[in-house]
Amino acid sequence: MQDDIKGDSLRQCGLVADDGSGINGRLAFERPAWPQAHRLKDCTLGAFTFFNAAGVTCAYRVHFGRYSQIGESSILGPPEHPQDYFSSHPFAFTRPQYMPSMYQLDDFVRLAPEADDGPSYVDTVPSETYIGHEAYIGAGCFVKRGVRIGNGATIGARAVVTRDIPDYAIAIGAPARVVRLRFSEQIVERFQKLQWWRYDLAPFKKKVDYSKVEQTLAFFEQQLAGGQLQPLRPDTYCVRHVNGERVVEKRDRPLYFA
Repeated sequence: MQDDIKGDSLRQCGLVADDGSGINGRLAFERPAWPQAHRLKDCTLGAFTFFNAAGVTCAYRVHFGRYSQIGESSILGPPEHPQDYFSSHPFAFTRPQYMPSMYQLDDFVRLAPEADDGPSYVDTVPSETYIGHEAYIGAGCFVKRGVRIGNGATIGARAVVTRDIPDYAIAIGAPARVVRLRFSEQIVERFQKLQWWRYDLAPFKKKVDYSKVEQTLAFFEQQLAGGQLQPLRPDTYCVRHVNGERVVEKRDRPLYFA
């Protein structure tokens, strides 16, 4: 962790997040990223992650890969309540570190578990959700906590994703089902091998036409083989709250491929 940067400096650090009021807990990000005014709790954003500005998307402990694209009004990785406990209400299973706002009221403190009461339900179930590099999440989607969306995958609007989605698969429906791959298996294999999101593509923007998939893929394969692709090493920061004030700390390495 390096120098602290206070106040309205998020945009200076490469984060377009309106006034930052949607950031809860910690947010680690590679620049640039566009979470807009959406609600993010304990998330990470890879470089060039983009959220549609409309609606309100909520993400909980979600790790977004580079170039991921998130449609409006989606719910990603929400907490789950146990269905086999005496009660599914938080008083039966939570801890102060997970739901501090509820512990602000003495009525709840009197009833609920204490911090040193041992492992909670949250500690026994998957708590992290992963959105792959260059994955696309359509508007109004629900992604179950613990799910992993593959690199380059596309999730159709209003899909309900309850299980992992493979790389470059297109999934639609409720529950979501894979209908096909975005490209042929041979092309997908080449994309998986290239992993273009690891590299700085900006120097080549005048030399490619991104609408032509095979030609562009072949061009970057040649550049990689010739040692011309340089790693993308974006400046990386962590946003957190200290005594009610937002603090932005610069990190010494990227989130991905450090």
